[in-house]
Amino acid sequence: MRRANVISGAVLTVFSLVMLFVIIPWQIDPAPKGMISTRLVPNLMMIAIAAMSVVLIVTNLKSANGATDPSPLTLADLRVVLRIGGLFAAVIALYLLIGPLPAGFALVFGGLLLLGERRPVMLAGMPVLLLTALWLLFYKVLGTAIV
Repeated sequence: MRRANVISGAVLTVFSLVMLFVIIPWQIDPAPKGMISTRLVPNLMMIAIAAMSVVLIVTNLKSANGATDPSPLTLADLRVVLRIGGLFAAVIALYLLIGPLPAGFALVFGGLLLLGERRPVMLAGMPVLLLTALWLLFYKVLGTAIV
């Protein structure tokens, strides 16, 4: 785990430095005099990522050499990630083939089911209430269409 942390910290450090000195100046124009630069927030975020990556590298290099931690990911965690990925694939297919209403219902219903919710009133009621609230907000309050 220590080696993976050092490698990921190094990759993130290189990524943030490339973004900071190459991509951001190339893609974001400087602001006129007297205004806050549009580069400010991206630069701050890349500096923060670089700093945290260096801290990750240093703390893992300073840790005991013989210390081996077990992997924080278990097989059950990987199964959950695959199930949620399958849910999103099914929701995207429903959206493309049928429309946003069944896709939204399937997303909320399936998400609740995958997270362990078993009460039928909650399983059916939450998607209906959320989708009805979204419909009221967009169509009635804002006066615009969702799709």
